[in-house]
Amino acid sequence: MKRIVISDESINSYGFYVKTDGIDLTAFLKNPVMLWNHNRDWHGTADAQLPIGYWKDLRVENGVLTGEPVFDETDEFAVKIKNKFEAGILNACSIGFTPIEWSDAPETLKPGQKVATVTRCRLLEVSICDIPANANATVVMYNEESHIINLSDLPHSAIGPKINNNMSKEIALKLGLDENASPQACVDAIKKKDDEIAMLKAKVDAIKKKDDEIAMLKAKVDGFEKVDATAKKEEAKRLLDDAVKTGRIDATARPQFEKLFENDHVGAKAALAALAERKPLQATNIGVGHDDRAGWNYLDWMKNDPDGLRKMKTEDPDRFKTLQQTLNKKN
Repeated sequence: MKRIVISDESINSYGFYVKTDGIDLTAFLKNPVMLWNHNRDWHGTADAQLPIGYWKDLRVENGVLTGEPVFDETDEFAVKIKNKFEAGILNACSIGFTPIEWSDAPETLKPGQKVATVTRCRLLEVSICDIPANANATVVMYNEESHIINLSDLPHSAIGPKINNNMSKEIALKLGLDENASPQACVDAIKKKDDEIAMLKAKVDAIKKKDDEIAMLKAKVDGFEKVDATAKKEEAKRLLDDAVKTGRIDATARPQFEKLFENDHVGAKAALAALAERKPLQATNIGVGHDDRAGWNYLDWMKNDPDGLRKMKTEDPDRFKTLQQTLNKKN
């Protein structure tokens, strides 16, 4: 059996439409009755008919309600309708519902609409129709007592709530439109605003993404700088330790070089490398060691190696005292 459109959101001949997502199927699915042109036998009309079948597999997709008709094979009239349906002579159906809520909000209105939109309703029955474009085959409304309201006998203003023109004017003005702008123009303006907001949001998201990327790169740079600073600090310590050990600087000069390394690591390395290595004091017949300076007197030390003399004063005070005594004897 072929699937058929039961209801979509096109405007009917009464100037309104029914929102598909607002159709309450709860009661109908318990008794999914299928009528012929909305006729029922207790109406007392000559063309009244019993239900000709039921509906199965109702689906709502993209604002369209569809289903498959199942005809009563034991009913001669129902079989006739089925044959015409399968032959393609009958292809349309119509819903019968009780309205629950109406709305004239701009986003619910469409061009040419005269009556507010049915945003919520209760589905009572679905009929196979011969001429779906006529007044009673496009849509049928029932009152709370389940009696058909003959919409074709009512003026548009009596079918449902009229569109609130004052509200439409207020909305149009707030959207920067002329107060007489059509509902569709208001809807289009709202959609345009939504598109602009979406574009701005996309830009904000792109900026946020860039900010996140920058933050990640900064974190990496900070990590590299931290590693580099640690490596430089370790290198400075190693170089200074070696410089003290080899006699290129003494303990009093080390703090100055440490500060220089903090401010200019490359310059400090160059300055340290330019210092000549000094041989350590060795044992002599005067004191603790012997080298090519063993025969120097106090004046020789003052002239040729004043730093060594100062170091001797600190590290070998006895030898330094002996040199001073030698100087005093000469004087």
